[in-house]
Amino acid sequence: SAWMHSLLNVFSWHQAGTGRSHEIRTIFHRLSSISQMPLHPYFVFDGLDCPQLKRGKDIVCTRYPPLLVQHFQELLTAFGFNWHTAPGEAEAELACLQSCALIDVVVTPYNDALLFGVTCIVRSGIPPSGKYEDMQLYSSDALQSCTGLEWGDLLLIMLMSSIDSETGCRWCSMDVACRLVNYGFGKTLFEAAIMLQFVEFMEFVARWRDDVCEVLRTDPQHLLGRRHHELARIIVEERIEFPDPAVLAMYLLPHTSWSEGRHPPVAVVRSSQPDLTSLVEFCSRHLGWSPDTIRSRLMGAHAGAAMRTLLQVSLAIVPDTPTPPHHPPSTAARKCRQRVAAMRPSGPEPFC
Repeated sequence: SAWMHSLLNVFSWHQAGTGRSHEIRTIFHRLSSISQMPLHPYFVFDGLDCPQLKRGKDIVCTRYPPLLVQHFQELLTAFGFNWHTAPGEAEAELACLQSCALIDVVVTPYNDALLFGVTCIVRSGIPPSGKYEDMQLYSSDALQSCTGLEWGDLLLIMLMSSIDSETGCRWCSMDVACRLVNYGFGKTLFEAAIMLQFVEFMEFVARWRDDVCEVLRTDPQHLLGRRHHELARIIVEERIEFPDPAVLAMYLLPHTSWSEGRHPPVAVVRSSQPDLTSLVEFCSRHLGWSPDTIRSRLMGAHAGAAMRTLLQVSLAIVPDTPTPPHHPPSTAARKCRQRVAAMRPSGPEPFC
């Protein structure tokens, strides 16, 4: 989905996927490059239950041109790459795949994947340029080691530095949000969201908001650098829903293929040999390439076929490894919910 979003920002949205579009050509070349890499790629598309708020902004959930999506998925299958459509947010689905050890790393331009529990992200040109120094690798462990920021801190920073839908500006600077986490508000909010029942959580939030405003007004430990009376006023008078429980639930308990005890969409991530015949037919029918052009453009796919063979041979000679168990993501939030359930076996579910 990130690919289509970036391509539609470059090319015409209304003409995307229609006829012999530039988007499909770009996708073809990207997949051809990826096929030559020693890895098993797996693609996830946003689903119909994608949330109405993404990356701190209220949005109308994007519906990509159906023909573009169809052609993209046809190309994935022809190149031998597996994919599925998530019920909701693709990043949340990828976080589940990673927590179940089905994938090692998530490639996405969106850092908010960390808020869903993704532990390792690669940000780079899509696909990587071939120069590994151009790739940016983020991990939750490195982030916590370098900055001390935990999951709850990241959530607080996101909540406070979100963009106002009316003004298009941030109502709180990133710097102030990062400084505020030093008072522990992110950690306490996170723990309350996953451990308290809804009514208890809302009672906690009222006190929590008052404490946040008081710290903004007084900065008792001098961690903010100065006092922020205006921010305190904004929270009291304008941001009356802060922190929005729906946003917290979206990140801590997103709708995924694992929701409600359902089975995961895939047992193991593997790629197969590209179907060169299907690729030839696709290029002729949808891209309008001549036989000579197709022969030239499929050189990468031929190299990809050789790489797929090497990967299959490596699986054959390496001792079998056990298939990861099919269990929901073992995120901190779910662990805490399990701990609370053990403490209160007959009580209602926590808020998240």
